Amino acid sequence: MRKNKNVTIKDIAKALGLSPSTVSRALNNYSDINPETRDKVIEMAKKLNYTPNIFAKSLVTNKTKRVGLFIEDMEKEGIYGVFYYEILISFRKAAMDNGYEVVLLSTSSEEQKRVSFDAVMQEKGLEGAFIMGLKMDDEYLNEIQKSSYPVVLLDIPIKNSNVGYVTTNNLKGAQLATEHLINLGHKKIGFLNGHKKAYVSQERLNGYILALSKNGLQVDSELIYEGDFTEESGFKAADYFVQKGVTAVFAASDMMAIGLIKRLKELGVDVPKKVSVVGFDDISLARYITPTLTTIRQNKSEMGKSAFYLLLNLISKQPINHIILEPELVKRESTARLR
Repeated sequence: MRKNKNVTIKDIAKALGLSPSTVSRALNNYSDINPETRDKVIEMAKKLNYTPNIFAKSLVTNKTKRVGLFIEDMEKEGIYGVFYYEILISFRKAAMDNGYEVVLLSTSSEEQKRVSFDAVMQEKGLEGAFIMGLKMDDEYLNEIQKSSYPVVLLDIPIKNSNVGYVTTNNLKGAQLATEHLINLGHKKIGFLNGHKKAYVSQERLNGYILALSKNGLQVDSELIYEGDFTEESGFKAADYFVQKGVTAVFAASDMMAIGLIKRLKELGVDVPKKVSVVGFDDISLARYITPTLTTIRQNKSEMGKSAFYLLLNLISKQPINHIILEPELVKRESTARLR
């Protein structure tokens, strides 16, 4: 019988009614697999003429020269695409400069429940991975901490011998944004945050609260609105903030700030004469909207480059496992002194 080179771990799993992760672990002789299950998997692999991925074989010696770049919810237009693009390009360039191929992979909370992290890594023949956009309750967040594969996370501060992270000092960035508004005379400052499942949301909220407290201003929970990092959530938040009578809003992403400004214009609220707005990220659009957006700059190019070299460190078993970059306040036309 001719060997079917297209047979994958998923095919074996489907034939046996097992998960791809279980099949993968059985084929790799993991100790937590029942011997009877292992025998069934091996027997089915032979029956289907399964040929192991050559890249997966070479992982033992770390010579595939392939790394994964996972982006959660990549297909959802407008959420992270603009922000992630610069990071992706920089990561890929650093990888290519070092002779590595980058495999771009989309993931989602639902997909992670169907296919394990290790199974994806093995099937694609990857030495390690850089992951952007994970939520705090995602399956992969637990799996990677137990995995033997080197992983770098964006904006989630988990670190061990195989896991590291790259981030901006989000607390400091939020503090800079809020204090900029305070220094312009604003006291009733709204905060438009991202969803609670993002680690950076809590850090940016803490920075906002810290800035208010340090400057003797009361923290009013009624002035805190939870969005989801999208332009649409910023658009919806505008009516709420107008009703609350704020004179300024700090938005935890530029996309939300852009949506906010768009709706404020529709409501006849002048930005920045009536309401000042500060964003976070400094995406390219921030320089071209009207008024141009005052924001907190994250060095996205440096984030991507740093992520690759940090991943290379982890692959090489080096001790450095995290990098925290400094934010920068970029003053433009969307903020003004309170009249």
